[in-house]
Amino acid sequence: MPFSIQDIIDNVSLRTRLLTGAEGALRTLRWAHVCELSDPSEWFGEGDLLMTTGIGIPPDAEQQRAYVTRLSEAKVAGMMIGENMQAPEDISGLRDQASLLGFPVLITHYSVPFSAVTKAILDARQQNEDQRRRAVVRLYESARIGLRHLGLDGLLLRLSADVMADLYLFDTHTLGPWEEGLAPLPEQWREVLSSRVRLTYDLTRCNTGESEALVMALPALPQCAILATGGQLLDYGILHHIASVLAIELERLQSEHERMLRLGSELVDDLLNNRLTERAASERLEQLDCPPGTAHLVLARLEHEAPNNWQLELSRQSLKLLVRQSGDELVILLTNPAACQPLQAALGCCMGVSAVLGTGLRVQEALREARLALAHSTPTRQIVEYGSALDEAFWLPGDLEQANRMYRRVIGSLVDYDVQNGSQLIHTLRVFLEQNRSWQKSSQILNVHKQTLIYRVHRIEEITGRSLDDTEGVVEFWIALRSMDIAAESQP
Repeated sequence: MPFSIQDIIDNVSLRTRLLTGAEGALRTLRWAHVCELSDPSEWFGEGDLLMTTGIGIPPDAEQQRAYVTRLSEAKVAGMMIGENMQAPEDISGLRDQASLLGFPVLITHYSVPFSAVTKAILDARQQNEDQRRRAVVRLYESARIGLRHLGLDGLLLRLSADVMADLYLFDTHTLGPWEEGLAPLPEQWREVLSSRVRLTYDLTRCNTGESEALVMALPALPQCAILATGGQLLDYGILHHIASVLAIELERLQSEHERMLRLGSELVDDLLNNRLTERAASERLEQLDCPPGTAHLVLARLEHEAPNNWQLELSRQSLKLLVRQSGDELVILLTNPAACQPLQAALGCCMGVSAVLGTGLRVQEALREARLALAHSTPTRQIVEYGSALDEAFWLPGDLEQANRMYRRVIGSLVDYDVQNGSQLIHTLRVFLEQNRSWQKSSQILNVHKQTLIYRVHRIEEITGRSLDDTEGVVEFWIALRSMDIAAESQP
């Protein structure tokens, strides 16, 4: 704990009393030194305690006021006068000005050597440094224990106890906890951080008026920051140690997460391509905490708004899952369907969920179920389970075979024409219907002249034998396109 002027007063052996300036009694003392010059402010600075026998104190009241004013402006912590020594008999000017400025003035008994005061400050500094060193040792001992999979939340609690302060790990973008299960920022600090427009997280100090906090981004991970508040050991040096320990743990967790992603991706790929026997598939799923008896396959299609580093987003959710990425799709195996909610929130895209896997060799069928469920998703229904896929959009096909027959009957000839001629009539039809048959909007999206679009629409009608000018034709085309999406996506 920092040594203050109040500590000198409280130390009975120093036999020192406060003459004036009680509001400054809690000022931290950096050092104490004797000076008998007429202007000690030239040699003293912030946190220093001036000790004097009184030789340098001017006898004139106005000069005494100026003397104290210079010391206060130099941010000197206070002054100590030896009792019954060589100070002027009348120091009322000094006392009044010190009281006005809140500048502490102490009177020390004649029998107490100034060296005793210096030694008390030195001992306190040494004790504080010992506490700091022990805190740093504890921090790195916690880091060593963290390598034994203590967990980020457990490590943060240990670090808080090590430095006797409150620590919060948060996302600098959302100000929410960096990982599920961590303590959220107290509301007072959320308000302070959100109100600072140009806040940088490299290293900053925040203040609510009643308490103070240090904030620092973790090395190599600027989106993650640590806020530390309370405790007497906290300073920039200690905070750097804390940030380093947390960065090491996050890198370890990220490395472990990437290893599990790689193993999971390899297993899902093997299952989709029938490279494993039933026994081998079940054993490997069990080893990766995804038993087929409770596992579901989830298909997610990443949108443009989805996070680029989706691996990092998943690692922050602490979810047990196996993932394989193919283009803009994620094939996910997980055991708890309730995990789909935080998963969808992290990825920000629609998801289709299969029925229970049951056996390791049912992955291909589960993928088709998930694709069918995904095809029934809407902006207001972003997570769709296979069993309830027909609760909404009941006009869509209920199985993959029906979807294939439906789209082939209506636009199969159009698909074949595109394949044979390298044209884009299916894409043109989709855009035209999505834009509610607006010629202007559709031609802008397709980046073609309106006359070109008119020609393409006429060719679509000629090839399919259906019209886009009547409701029946529009409905058939739209259902056929959605059916084609389901059927075309049924292959892994």
